[in-house]
Amino acid sequence: MNILAADTSSEVASVALKTENSYEERLISGCFSPSEDLLGVFEELLESAGITMKDLELLAVTKGPGSFTGLRIAMASMKGISSALSIPLVSIPTLDVIYDTVRDYPGPVLSAIDARKKKFYFSVKENGKTLIEDRDGNPEDAIASLGKDLPVPMLITGPDALLFAEKLSMIDDSMPFIIDSSSPRNLSRSLIKLAIEKYRKDGADDIGEGPVYIRRSDAEEALERKIKENADGRL
Repeated sequence: MNILAADTSSEVASVALKTENSYEERLISGCFSPSEDLLGVFEELLESAGITMKDLELLAVTKGPGSFTGLRIAMASMKGISSALSIPLVSIPTLDVIYDTVRDYPGPVLSAIDARKKKFYFSVKENGKTLIEDRDGNPEDAIASLGKDLPVPMLITGPDALLFAEKLSMIDDSMPFIIDSSSPRNLSRSLIKLAIEKYRKDGADDIGEGPVYIRRSDAEEALERKIKENADGRL
């Protein structure tokens, strides 16, 4: 099966193309601009594999949480290809994909993405079970939910594992944890694996499926403040 996969939910992008005979992935950080460069990376991978967009059989993309801009651009790009060429599209929660890359760890795994404003998008799973659902919070929330008496040190992974660990240590250095030394890693293999599983079980995404935002955008918060200010002015 020819599968194109992309994750642009953080500052480190994962893109890959899997065919019947090849697999090539890219881990991109720094000056990468999803809006300008994503389709170019797709074209490079397709050319390298000797196939075209029409030969694709499945599209896989992360659906969030993560960067508002990154999620929108990747989702819109994949939906455009899906709609134009009638290729099924499957989206997978970002933190689920991050966890899958280290799912064999024998203890709790905290997957973290920097959400700015002194918070993180994070979740905690252990042996495939969810201990903390996807959340827009801070290290204090993790301590409050998990406690400190962990039989096995918590593994902190994800593109912003080191930053989360630093914040956690500043708050309370008694909680046992280790940092995933391979973070940030390419998420493409896990994204493709989970997308295939979901597609075989549930089929392609509904046409109305879109990014999942745990936090409201700055524009939404600004609009709510304006509405509140106007309401207060009429009182």
